[in-house]
Amino acid sequence: MTDNEYKSDSAASIIALGFQFFTRYKMLRLWLLGLLAISFAQAAYYETRTADTDYLLKQKKVYNLLYHVSQPMVVNRDLYDEGQAWSIESNLNSYGNEAAKKFLSFYEKGMLPRGALFSVYYPKLLKELMALFDLFYYANDFDVFYKTALWARIYMNEGQYIYALYNAIIRRPDTKYIQLPPVYELYPNAFYNSEVLEKAHYPQIYGKMGPKSANYTTYFINANYSGWYLNREYNMENKLNYFVEDVGLNEYYFFFRQNFPFWQKSKEFGFPNYRGEEYLYGHKQLLNRYNLERLSNDLPKLEDFDWNKPFYPGYYPTMMFAGGLPFTQRPYWSSFPYYKYKYIKDISDMESRLSAAIDSGFVLKSDGKWANIYTPEGLNILGNLIEGNADSYNRDFYGSIDYFGRKILGFNLEPANSYQLVPSSLEMFSTSLRDPAFYRLYKRVLDYYYRYSMLQKPYTKDEIVYPNLKIQSFAVDKLITYFDQYDASISNGLMVQDDTEAETLLVKVRQYRLNHKPFNFHIAVTADKPMKAAFRIFLGPAFNSNRKYADFEENFKYFYEMDNWFVDLNAGPNKITRNSKDCFFLSSDPEPSELYYQKIQRSLNYSEPFTYYERISGFPERLLLPKGKKEGMPFQLFLYISPVSQERQYFSRIWGNYMFDNNPYGFPLDKPIYDFAYDGPNMMFKNIFIYHKDDYDMNIPY
Repeated sequence: MTDNEYKSDSAASIIALGFQFFTRYKMLRLWLLGLLAISFAQAAYYETRTADTDYLLKQKKVYNLLYHVSQPMVVNRDLYDEGQAWSIESNLNSYGNEAAKKFLSFYEKGMLPRGALFSVYYPKLLKELMALFDLFYYANDFDVFYKTALWARIYMNEGQYIYALYNAIIRRPDTKYIQLPPVYELYPNAFYNSEVLEKAHYPQIYGKMGPKSANYTTYFINANYSGWYLNREYNMENKLNYFVEDVGLNEYYFFFRQNFPFWQKSKEFGFPNYRGEEYLYGHKQLLNRYNLERLSNDLPKLEDFDWNKPFYPGYYPTMMFAGGLPFTQRPYWSSFPYYKYKYIKDISDMESRLSAAIDSGFVLKSDGKWANIYTPEGLNILGNLIEGNADSYNRDFYGSIDYFGRKILGFNLEPANSYQLVPSSLEMFSTSLRDPAFYRLYKRVLDYYYRYSMLQKPYTKDEIVYPNLKIQSFAVDKLITYFDQYDASISNGLMVQDDTEAETLLVKVRQYRLNHKPFNFHIAVTADKPMKAAFRIFLGPAFNSNRKYADFEENFKYFYEMDNWFVDLNAGPNKITRNSKDCFFLSSDPEPSELYYQKIQRSLNYSEPFTYYERISGFPERLLLPKGKKEGMPFQLFLYISPVSQERQYFSRIWGNYMFDNNPYGFPLDKPIYDFAYDGPNMMFKNIFIYHKDDYDMNIPY
């Protein structure tokens, strides 16, 4: 395999301009060589690989496994017959760690039937999921894994199957770099309103026919957001539906929670020792990004809530599960149902114990010993406790605020039996962000994060000020957001009559979504010697919703980290241009499965080159900026530069590989600020405006 680097357009432009000057002005040649080196070094790239035949065959088989999983007998009969022919009982030695025996002990007693609803937040279903995952993960080789997955595609519940298969492909060594179809293609019911799905089942009647190709007859179904139908003057939260219901954002959160599944142990799967810290910081990033969107819509900061009083925000999802059951609704200012009282008592006890641990600095471990959390590993310990994951020091005592908070705020009924349940939106990762309660819950979670942070000793000036680095200037191009149309394929999640219809009918959902024009950061910095430096850019509020100035000392925790990258600086002046598409955690829209699969086929049949990314997903690059306002909305950028004394590699099968310095997440804004205005030579604030240039009203019906 060979690696290709995709450089930013901005770097290429600088290089071209540089060579023009190089040939005309001899006096500037030496300076330009240094500038070109810096510009080229800072250009971000996404590492890609060229596929060999083995990769292509595996990638094709994985897509076949996820092709109309709800109708295995109707589509591709050959795969159905191959799955039926496989016997787990006859191949017990083909699985390690006694995974087959453990799975059969569940299967023989009966497992969640096909067509039933699934969620990882129900203990019995989670145990079954873990058994199925182990069966996939501990298959001795890819051939055994594939045959097992073909068998499970027929006999296992679709929800359990997709969840276990995704996790196994992410974790198995022999499926490294294998790409996965977007989740919204497999289960559109979790991403679109019921009216959209109703029309999508009858595309010839309700859809608009697109250009006919040799492969498909394509129909487009127009989609809006929940607020247009149920919007009332007091439903202020509906102003954010374009953001919280964004398909790409919800897809991102689904994968965020698959990076370190709460039910998997770090020791068994080789997770790094920062999973709890990433859980907290990842939600902090998401909540801060959400708060910037609230400001763009003149909404105030999130209010606090009390478990013993009515809960303010309502939720009317206008969605239904594939079987026809509607998603649970929650009226505004609702008291918690009586069947949630037992959970409220439990979570109140957990919160009290967690507060005591933060204030005292010690956590009671399950072996009866105490662990100090005001150490370099302390934040990771705290994050594991709050999530209540498999690495928690004492899950029996500290429980899981994440788990119980979702149970309570979802307002869904208790299961009639173990297999007869209706999960709330909060109990499915692909729908969690749609519910306003999600952000209130994680505000509460992050309050513990901030409580812990504020008890830390603040950084001294010597720890964050570097006189050998001086920012001369910091500028950014004009920032413009707008709404554009996006077409998402959902045919794979719809019922079809036969193989022919599955292979010739393509249904796409067309929806407006937030986007922004690409832009560049322009930075001039002087270094007293050659060095590697880490550049960090944060975006934060300039004013609150009442148009009052947002004091940095009080609002630093609301700053959202936009980028974090390394630059090799020369001694003397350096000019760096960084394109918005290069920001480290961003990802472009995934390619529709029908196009991706065709490329695989062409490469196998005609030996066409096929390249693929080393990562699966990322934060949608078009959501890097909040919407802003037509007249321009003020925000603040904060640039921080520091020498890199020690590097650490971040590796993720989902997000890809990155190099960071050895500072904590969110550095230098991760500790309290006292008596220091963050005005050192290696840091700079920049007042900016974000302009919204789209007049389309998201709340009118088609």
